[in-house]
Amino acid sequence: MTELSKLLLKGTTTERTSEIVEYIHNHPKEFEQVLNAAFSKQTNLKQPLLDLVDLLNGTLMVQIIEQAIKDDDIRIRTQGLQAAYRTRMDSLNLYVVEILSNPKEEFEARKWALHILGSTDPDYYNGHIVRITRNNSESTDLRKEAIFALTKIVNDKILGTLCALLGDPDVEIRQSGAWALSNIGSSETINCLLAALDDDDESVRDWAIRGLRDMDDTRALQGLADAIHTSIPEEQVRMTRLVIERKSEVILRAIVELLGSQDIQVRRIAAWALGVSPYPPAVPSLKELLDDEDEEVRDYARIALIRSGGLDPTDLRL
Repeated sequence: MTELSKLLLKGTTTERTSEIVEYIHNHPKEFEQVLNAAFSKQTNLKQPLLDLVDLLNGTLMVQIIEQAIKDDDIRIRTQGLQAAYRTRMDSLNLYVVEILSNPKEEFEARKWALHILGSTDPDYYNGHIVRITRNNSESTDLRKEAIFALTKIVNDKILGTLCALLGDPDVEIRQSGAWALSNIGSSETINCLLAALDDDDESVRDWAIRGLRDMDDTRALQGLADAIHTSIPEEQVRMTRLVIERKSEVILRAIVELLGSQDIQVRRIAAWALGVSPYPPAVPSLKELLDDEDEEVRDYARIALIRSGGLDPTDLRL
């Protein structure tokens, strides 16, 4: 047993780490001997070597990670891939793409392979990632990871792919696609996000609303306002809660219209929203609600009027 093997087997504690790393850097030939032994016969050395990988110089780091990602043990293979991702190592991408392309490979290994390729050479490998998102035979979890990776690679092809996923039969994929588009916030996706407002799934609709709400684009906000106007009362309530923080003139005008709804819940949420985001032009409509049949509507209307400057609070007994 070599001196390095003995050091590694004693444990890579915080106190001993610096000593071991210095020894490895000063004894490269012995390190190579130990590395080969670790990934062939003396397997109890694999983990100690992986524990040190981030502290070694680039050449030694590559040697460990290359052995690890080829290992038969999925735990070691995954740790090697995680190390490659942390260090943004691209020199092993030919091996990494083989892992990603192998449908029999474990999910964890393919997941990290996907993120390595997406972060180290997205221009070259984005096609591999796009194909996974579109492939219904892949697991939902891997497709969702691929969608996440695409949010870091934004171009027309990616935006088109994400928009297309809003029509996927798998609701989790539609949810992930809407989330991704919401995070990207490109005005080129306004039409597909507006279409997603009609999705059967509440989460998809919510992410579409957030995406449109957060765009600095009048067309997106007007589309939201139109959707609020034409939606059923239950949906108007949900949409109002989600959009009110935008404090947009377009959105606030749409909420003012809801003050005249026949639905009590809609009137309540509209009056509440105008208390959260005061809007002076709403004062005449709010005053009409001071005589509303519903006590909560009246209370929210008073608060909104005070905050909008339509009432002097000293004149009211709240």
